Amino acid sequence: MGTVRILPPELANQIAAGEVVERPASAVKELLENALDAGARRCQVEIAAGGVGLIEVSDDGSGMSEGDATLAVERHATSKIASLAELGQVRTFGFRGEALPSIASVSRFSLVTRSRDSDAGVELTIEGGAAAATRPAGAPVGTRVTIRDLFFNVPARRKFLRSTGTESGHVTDVVEAAALARPDVSFTLVRDGRPVREWLSAPGRAERVAQVVGDDDLTRCAGTRGPLAVEAFLGRPETARAGAGGLRVFVNDRPVRDRALALAVAQAYGSVLERGRYPRGVVYLDIDPALVDVNVHPQKSEVRFADPRAVNDALYSILSRELSTAFSLPPARRWNPGRPAAPAPALPPPPDPTIEVGDPWGLGGPEPVPPPAAYERPDEPLVAVQDSARSPIRPSPEMRWSNLRFIAQVRHTFLVCEADDGLYVLDQHAAAERVTFDKLRKAYRDSSVSSQALLFPVVVDVTGAEADLVATRGDEIAAVGFDLRVRGPESISVHGVPKLLQKTSPERLVRDLLSEVMRSGGRGFSDAVDLALATMACHGSIRAGDPLSPSEGTALLRALDGAEFAGHCPHGRPVVTFTSWHELDRRVGRR
Repeated sequence: MGTVRILPPELANQIAAGEVVERPASAVKELLENALDAGARRCQVEIAAGGVGLIEVSDDGSGMSEGDATLAVERHATSKIASLAELGQVRTFGFRGEALPSIASVSRFSLVTRSRDSDAGVELTIEGGAAAATRPAGAPVGTRVTIRDLFFNVPARRKFLRSTGTESGHVTDVVEAAALARPDVSFTLVRDGRPVREWLSAPGRAERVAQVVGDDDLTRCAGTRGPLAVEAFLGRPETARAGAGGLRVFVNDRPVRDRALALAVAQAYGSVLERGRYPRGVVYLDIDPALVDVNVHPQKSEVRFADPRAVNDALYSILSRELSTAFSLPPARRWNPGRPAAPAPALPPPPDPTIEVGDPWGLGGPEPVPPPAAYERPDEPLVAVQDSARSPIRPSPEMRWSNLRFIAQVRHTFLVCEADDGLYVLDQHAAAERVTFDKLRKAYRDSSVSSQALLFPVVVDVTGAEADLVATRGDEIAAVGFDLRVRGPESISVHGVPKLLQKTSPERLVRDLLSEVMRSGGRGFSDAVDLALATMACHGSIRAGDPLSPSEGTALLRALDGAEFAGHCPHGRPVVTFTSWHELDRRVGRR
């Protein structure tokens, strides 16, 4: 062990830079946050060679005086906070006072700034952490920071960077995140001398999400619970990805990485998302700054909540309620801008009222519910998206499954239906599976799952762990509609099954249930029930190849009106595909 000594300032700054400036994108993030904290309304980011050769961030914010600019490149110098009490309620992006000196210690650094009450600007230049050189400079109000040859004096760090394209992509992600955080600010990204992105100021989050995400079909969900307000723009289940890379989460407009929050968003989709898959979209959480600690990580990319479980529960509750209705409608109506709408072909007369529609499989449930409240607010901004014909779409408030007219069953698999706006083709198995699952789930929540006793018990061979599960969780299993009894160390007998699934093999249903519960590792029986019910609904519903009569097809449409997530089966597959009359006319050459 050597003698204890205080590190030289330049070495301490380089060590700090290793925490704050991981790659070029990290430097861009810090500089953009400084610009936003300074009240900028326009920010331009220019990079070359992936940000290693050049990073330049210009803004029209408040700028700095010569004295403030000189202090800004010293460690732990900041204008954002002045006391410990203020640290507990940080409302700015930056506050640590480490970014500029850390960046300057590993680059050829230049800062040009001018405050509104100054006649001239000032330029500071620093090379590799050396002392700052200062001189007067002509400049507009605002700040321009130029970084050249990043990591030129720490080659060990530089060799761990990825390709130019990869580093450029990370910079783009950072600028996109800043644009999503602040819709009221315009952002421009220039790469290797060529403008590649521009986001003009937008009136709100919905419009900004539309600018950044593009033509993705996102659904707006919003709600409050206690001190937490949530506004989210989320994709349909079939667009989900493995991993949370397509999901952006913001806490008080700060982009954060939080696995628990991302998991709560995914779980809000229920069984329609498989394990490990996350939706695409953007989620904003607004909460009292006193209830969240942002001083957790040098890059400020992580936060800690005073009550993380309450936040996760509130986020899940708000999103699950909103999503269950948002995806219960068929896909939205489409039209072409700039063209007169084609008159919809007249529908055949409604079904003969003397024909009994009935409820052939006991799937009916409650009367069709009115359109969700979210669709009764036409003044709310909607995210523009595109269909296969590249024409804008919007939700159709009056669309109801029972409004579709059943035409025919094809290949004993698909139900062909029509409406004023086009042709709807339903997957009969996915539709019936959704209705069955929804009835099972609601009955389970109400502790009212009806059980059908078997005339002759069925003996099922199981593992010792599964037999133990049946013995110890008998009451919870009974709540799902099963009457299971342990016969031996590795066998059980089935004496009753859920009444809705009485036509399905009892052994198969039991194996579905035990498989899902055991897969959860025995943690929280109720956490695995949704997945178990989804699998049982799949095996206990109408299948491809089953013939359906017109009355059965119509009954299935009516039953979908009362189901949550009716647009998707419990495993996330779309129930329906839609083609507008306009698109059909175009495809056959009538337009």
